[in-house]
Amino acid sequence: MNSTVKTVLFWAMILVAAVLLWKVVQMSTGGPKETEASFSDFLTKVDQGSIKEVAINGQEVRGKYADGSAFHTTVPPVYPDMYKALQAKGVSVTVRDANNGSWTLILNLLPFALLAGLWFFMIRQMQTGGNKALSFGKSRARLLSMQ
Repeated sequence: MNSTVKTVLFWAMILVAAVLLWKVVQMSTGGPKETEASFSDFLTKVDQGSIKEVAINGQEVRGKYADGSAFHTTVPPVYPDMYKALQAKGVSVTVRDANNGSWTLILNLLPFALLAGLWFFMIRQMQTGGNKALSFGKSRARLLSMQ
């Protein structure tokens, strides 16, 4: 591989890392702010009819109140009365699979893979560079004599 291709790949990796970092920061700071509700408060709001919709993902429940504000809470693993109460009050319920962790795992490991790739690239560049930065003790110095 010639040096131009290596340079282009290096800058492409830096650009991709910058875009990913920007997306992570945007996702963590943007969007509507959710309030954390206790489970008992959640059941009280369901009984009052002030919850419009919920999305259940394993033990995590995210939803919207009737006024449009968002909330999230954690529910017990097995609590069938909650589903009956949600259905009785006409709440729109979406149940998602809790085991969609393959993409989450890949996205969580991606920064480490990029860092390892960058480290490997830099070490290779140092070893194969023209100045032989890591070739200590391999050069033979010649003695200069006045003759």
